[in-house]
Amino acid sequence: MKKIVPDPPRHKPITTPFFTVRTDMCPPDALAHASELLRGVIETIDEHCRARAGEPGLNMLGNAMHASEIAHSLVEHVHAQLYGQQAQE
Repeated sequence: MKKIVPDPPRHKPITTPFFTVRTDMCPPDALAHASELLRGVIETIDEHCRARAGEPGLNMLGNAMHASEIAHSLVEHVHAQLYGQQAQE
């Protein structure tokens, strides 16, 4: 019996990472990027929860939002402590 459909081509899995951290990135820039990423997560979760208010399962997203807000606050605090004071001196 002949096979009607040929086997798909065999591709090697992609091994390059989706994201890499530049080794020459200075700490203030890294903190600023982390802060913006967390802010984006917070806004996305908030928008999703508002659009689906009352649906089951949103409490887990609420917990993720709470954790993201805490992480964002910590990043902002570290940035202010390390680099905000240096700018004033």
